[in-house]
Amino acid sequence: MKKWMIFAAAGLAAVAITSCKPAGNQTQVDGDTTVTEGESTAGERQEDADDNGTEAEMPNPYAELEGPEGLKEASLSMEMPEGAEDGKYYLISGEIGEITFTLNDIPYSYRGAAHAEDFAGIFEEFEEEVSALSDCGADEDLLVKTTVSGGRLASWSKNGAKYTLYTPKPVEDGDIFTLCIELIGKN
Repeated sequence: MKKWMIFAAAGLAAVAITSCKPAGNQTQVDGDTTVTEGESTAGERQEDADDNGTEAEMPNPYAELEGPEGLKEASLSMEMPEGAEDGKYYLISGEIGEITFTLNDIPYSYRGAAHAEDFAGIFEEFEEEVSALSDCGADEDLLVKTTVSGGRLASWSKNGAKYTLYTPKPVEDGDIFTLCIELIGKN
């Protein structure tokens, strides 16, 4: 009886393995190449390739903008703070605005979104303590968290949009609150 169960299990495994082959119509191409419907031959893939002969890549969700005016199409009002350098404006996936800049030799990423929920793009662990500031011009409290590596992430909302400011560098509470209040004033 045990031998019968072993043979049955082996037979089921063999059937499962052979059934993993793609189903569909098969066509003979070039005498010895068989292509299942839905697949393409190297020649057909070449037609889909770009001018360099490589397969087409996914589109870049980042669109660089000339300035803050381009962010208005995502219902955002964002500008760089006074004294900022190396500013670049982006629209991500048509709905998230981002301004990257340096201020006092510290790099920042300032993002905003009218419809996206989790758009900060920070995938680090945070310390448990959160600093908050009320009456700062935002619709709710301005919140600042610290990453385990020492970076800072501030978040607030104003006029139906949400905003974040991130730096991977350690910045004092007073400095990040002051910078955020300036940015909130420009929302």
